[in-house]
Amino acid sequence: MRLTAQELEEMRSVNIGAVEADKLPDVSGMAFDNKLPMEDRLARFLARAINPYCFCVGGVGVKIEFSEDGPSLQDKLADLLVRQKSGL
Repeated sequence: MRLTAQELEEMRSVNIGAVEADKLPDVSGMAFDNKLPMEDRLARFLARAINPYCFCVGGVGVKIEFSEDGPSLQDKLADLLVRQKSGL
């Protein structure tokens, strides 16, 4: 699935507060096969989530935003897992 820059911008600009969580695709329980190439994993996620910026996880609407000069998503997820493991 190829998305244009305009399509991605439209997806990014969705106002999560104006969308009912139950109307968003739910990606709960989605597993990633790390043996697959990143492009295939992304394609599978997009097929399920439809919009990579706005989806539902367990009944909660989620909006992903990135900062150009901020830490990577991978770094933030690793921080989250470390905090959860330590009970914080």
